[in-house]
Amino acid sequence: MTPWTDDEIKRFLARAGLFARRGLTHTDAEALAEKCLNRDRDIGARDMRACIECKHLQGGGRCALTRKDALPKTMFQRCHGFEWQVPRAA
Repeated sequence: MTPWTDDEIKRFLARAGLFARRGLTHTDAEALAEKCLNRDRDIGARDMRACIECKHLQGGGRCALTRKDALPKTMFQRCHGFEWQVPRAA
């Protein structure tokens, strides 16, 4: 197992905070943030995203871009309309 870098730790904390603000429990938010970290390290999966990471995800679980219900917000997928929701510092 490769140790996390300082940047990865900062990104993990910011993501976990974003995911918690978007409705995940603390435990689930941290688990997904860790999955994202592992995804970022996997060259073949770097284009996979979850709706919960996207700025288009609305509070009611809809995608503002497609105007449809978002996929399960923690499921990784490829989406051509994806744009990062920049998380605030924890």
